[in-house]
Amino acid sequence: MKPSTIEDARYATQDYCQIRREEEIIFSYLDYIKHKQGNELQLLDIGCGSGMITKEIANKGFQVKGIDFSKTAVEKARAAGVPAEVVDLDDGIPDGDNTYDVVLAGDIIEHVFDPMSVIREASRVVKPGGYFLVTIPNDVSVMVRIKTLLGISYQEVMYRRSGIYKHHTFFTLELLRYMLRKAGFSIVKKTHITNIGRLAQLQSPVTPLLFTNELVVMAQKSGVM
Repeated sequence: MKPSTIEDARYATQDYCQIRREEEIIFSYLDYIKHKQGNELQLLDIGCGSGMITKEIANKGFQVKGIDFSKTAVEKARAAGVPAEVVDLDDGIPDGDNTYDVVLAGDIIEHVFDPMSVIREASRVVKPGGYFLVTIPNDVSVMVRIKTLLGISYQEVMYRRSGIYKHHTFFTLELLRYMLRKAGFSIVKKTHITNIGRLAQLQSPVTPLLFTNELVVMAQKSGVM
């Protein structure tokens, strides 16, 4: 079964877009960008899902567009008033060079087969001086390391819980930094998120990566707008 077909079936029964701590941090980054760059900024949300987060960004004054490889998700996004189209990121982004002020990839690049290509595509469609916002898991946190030492796959919990684990790249901050740099981006802001149990989370730009579960990163493309 194709991955897009699996996602269609999942979105047909449940909405997987949620506004969580990562998204709240993204919103704060967008407030920073808007304050610095002004109004009427163009934003592309890659992997927009049902458009819940994209719509919230539109409410903040951004001109938005969403893309996703799930036809069902895109239909839901359009029904919610979000301009969206069906796109497989592994085939590239169907927009011209230097189109957007911001590209958002929330929990996306670990899911694609070629994240380097997707980041380069993001760089291509972002204007010089524009921004790329990314959220990823930190796959070298202390719990992952302990499980590995005990001979337990860090993917096992998700396979047992839902029967599927869709991450293709084992990400670290330094790997992301390398990929961004190769695509012409440099990190200008980052937040480390530490999960404490199922509900509580701590966030900081300086928490040791050993105790960081998720990363939110704002990178800027070289050049002047």
